[in-house]
Amino acid sequence: MSEKTAPLTEHLEDLRKVLVWSLIAVLIGTAISYGLFIDRIMEIVVGPLERLGQELVFLAVTEGFFTQLKVAFFAGIVLASPVIIWQLLSFILPALYSHEKRLFFPLFFFGILLFVAGIVFGYVFVLELGLKILLINFSGGLTPMISVSKYVAFVISFLLPFGIVFEIPLITYFLTKLGIVTPQYLRKNRRFIIFIMVVLAAVLSPGGDIVAQMFLALPMIILYEFSIIISSVVYKRKQRKMAQEEAEDGEKEI
Repeated sequence: MSEKTAPLTEHLEDLRKVLVWSLIAVLIGTAISYGLFIDRIMEIVVGPLERLGQELVFLAVTEGFFTQLKVAFFAGIVLASPVIIWQLLSFILPALYSHEKRLFFPLFFFGILLFVAGIVFGYVFVLELGLKILLINFSGGLTPMISVSKYVAFVISFLLPFGIVFEIPLITYFLTKLGIVTPQYLRKNRRFIIFIMVVLAAVLSPGGDIVAQMFLALPMIILYEFSIIISSVVYKRKQRKMAQEEAEDGEKEI
């Protein structure tokens, strides 16, 4: 019994170390973000709203402080991400085969790159436009008075889905590589999958707002069409490789 439970306890101990070091890294990153960069970070966060001539207010005595702390915490996660990623890799990689490791590293790297690209895309091209439509065009003539905590929560819930959505091409590449999906399957089920994307946009968009749903659903559909192209390229390469291997096996038999 002890021989069977020992590996599990070792894994749990390794996982505990991963969580502890990751937590320490996040706390240090949060402290650095709050102590050195909080003013600059808040400028970036509230910049799109200020460019529209809108001002933020806070409705409770501690709201301003805790909102800045929340922003510093998310910035701390970003700063600590290299340590967190390294800890996760040290925990996961020993369990992978060599060919899985070769596939894991590029997928992991491009996964992070696409996630960040999605956040940046949402911030640069969509957030300010969405705020303009919601606060000015569709305000019904009412004067907005937005609390800082509600605004920060909106920005986070607005931008995070863009990071997730930008993973669609990478997921498609991975599933095609494994033979789970094909470009023919993606084309055949296009209408059904787009319907699911619209539903997901409704679920992920902040407050279920129809304008936010539209801003999120449109990139999802575009990325899905791009994913079909990626799947086609991967599938054709896979088919050529299989045909080449079959031809080589035939020559060996002869």
